[in-house]
Amino acid sequence: MLLPSNPLEQALFNSAADNSLLPTFYELLMKSNVFILASIAGKEAGTFNINEDQEFDIQHWENEEDQSPVIPFFSSLPILQQTIPDDSPYIEIPATTFMEMTLGVSLVLNPNTDYGVELDFPDVSNLLGLNPEEHLNAQNEDYDEDQEDEMFLGILDRLPKDLCKAMKAVFSNYPEIETAYIAAIHVPSESKEAHLLIGLEGSKGNLDAIIPNIADDIPEEANDSDYEMFDFYVMSEDDPEEISQFLKENNTSFYHTSSTEVH
Repeated sequence: MLLPSNPLEQALFNSAADNSLLPTFYELLMKSNVFILASIAGKEAGTFNINEDQEFDIQHWENEEDQSPVIPFFSSLPILQQTIPDDSPYIEIPATTFMEMTLGVSLVLNPNTDYGVELDFPDVSNLLGLNPEEHLNAQNEDYDEDQEDEMFLGILDRLPKDLCKAMKAVFSNYPEIETAYIAAIHVPSESKEAHLLIGLEGSKGNLDAIIPNIADDIPEEANDSDYEMFDFYVMSEDDPEEISQFLKENNTSFYHTSSTEVH
């Protein structure tokens, strides 16, 4: 690994040698800019001011152990370029802004290096000063527009490894599916129990038409989740129920047509 190129990396190196210095590292991390593999919709290379209206295409990787989604980020441009040799688009962004945008998905700082740091949902929530449970409850309140027909959406505590593996194998046969998301949903007026919701996104073909075939292709015994059933949902930008927005904003994706694994 390269020598430290900024105070954040020096603090990271120091904390690796002395765990008592971890609070100093995390404090500096939240005050620093980091680099992510991403691009801004409609923008070419250059310097931009980040605002709430911009749409980001943030690259997700796969955790090699359980295939759960993880987002890599880097403490400096040299570390990013050492880890990612090809000319991938990147964005420099404040760490706090990045964590707020991706809250709900695991992060890994400087992956594939000797000084990598993994941050799961509770870790990031703690760094942002949030209570994870209160945060999810607040999100559910934001998305419950019709109080007579309440709908509760939530992030899974664990990704069902076997089910996701089976769905990935099936989805790979359907080029119409570009990205798939997973979450839990409960509509009390329709069922006493919550179930899985699989959001499908794609710009080619008719996703509604292929859902029956997809459902038939996924073996029941592959369902290792905590839920007995799952439904498919076709996502859209103008989703009136805002389910699509919830899935995207919480980065619950587990399948991409071209994914990279974390080693």
